[in-house]
Amino acid sequence: MALTVGMFTDSYRPRLSGVVHSVAGFVAALRQQGHRVVVFAPDYPGYRDAEPDVVRLPSVVTRRHPDFPLLIPVSRDLERRVRELGVQVVHAHSPFAAGRLAAACRGGRPLVFTHHTLYEDYVHYAAVIPAPVARWWVRRHVVNFCNRCDLVVAPTGAVQQFLRARGVRSRVEVVPTAALDLEAVDRVPPVDPAAWGIPPGAPLVVCVGRMAPEKSMQVVVEAFAGSPRLQGAYLVMVGGGPSLDALRRLACQSGAQDRIRFVGPQPWEDVVAWMKAAKVFAFASRTETQGLVVVEALACGTPVVAVRAGAVAEVVQHGQTGLLVDPSPQSLREGLERLLGDEPLRRQMADRARKQARKFDSRVVAEQLAALYRSLVEAG
Repeated sequence: MALTVGMFTDSYRPRLSGVVHSVAGFVAALRQQGHRVVVFAPDYPGYRDAEPDVVRLPSVVTRRHPDFPLLIPVSRDLERRVRELGVQVVHAHSPFAAGRLAAACRGGRPLVFTHHTLYEDYVHYAAVIPAPVARWWVRRHVVNFCNRCDLVVAPTGAVQQFLRARGVRSRVEVVPTAALDLEAVDRVPPVDPAAWGIPPGAPLVVCVGRMAPEKSMQVVVEAFAGSPRLQGAYLVMVGGGPSLDALRRLACQSGAQDRIRFVGPQPWEDVVAWMKAAKVFAFASRTETQGLVVVEALACGTPVVAVRAGAVAEVVQHGQTGLLVDPSPQSLREGLERLLGDEPLRRQMADRARKQARKFDSRVVAEQLAALYRSLVEAG
């Protein structure tokens, strides 16, 4: 049974982020399976969509976050538009502005919510509100929103347990939020590091993500820079964000700046190209509900050294597809040294990583999501 789904998101193309990539992956995979997906997203000044069925909603751009237009949660005439489009399932990808709009125009339709982020760990962006107050409000708001939904999608079992512990009573199902086009991954060639002044054959450690406090990028820089055994290796940091300048200063202070490259935000194909060129993928974030970039690294056949925190432990199989370490520069450094110093082990992990990534194939996870949609529609 083909369905028409309305997806409401606080961010979408052209912005680059894990949530955007996840939503876009599901949209493409569901459309390939014959479903119609209408995306309701903020308007980006000057951007025109090349894909069909994208409804841009009024938004405002702030000087503090110019790359993240904020939805104006006004639902005037939106329910009528949802009805005219024939939407059968309303799916929110945020509990805030997009979630409010989704709930306001759901009518008698099932409401689904994907819990992409540990929102409590991001309250430092609300600078004018004391952190304890913001954390309490966010926790209360997210739980209340979840309990208004017919279905909550958790990326991992750890997030499912987290939501239950917080007081979520709604139906919660686990579906990975990494919907990877594995054939597209296979088509991307590795990057040529020489273009960035990296000597041919030098071992590469790559880290991808938002350069922000909650991602613990400084742990990666400190781990790499403090190792005498990694003197011949290079670290490539892919991404942008508010901590980028501070991380560059940290690299200079460490004395390893000649072997650290900050390449900034990159299109998806270039991110994959860097992952394919890497010997090891380093990841220090402790706030992940899954870790999309970790899944992408595995799909590229790149073993991962990650901190043992959040839901990443469900993605990386310790000793099989990578190493899980304590959240300290010393522990991360030891993991990097072990994999870069043991080529047979690294190759074994690379082979297992590719095989494990198959369960994140976009066709597989999209069908899981579609089956949940059908169960809601058929239940009335």
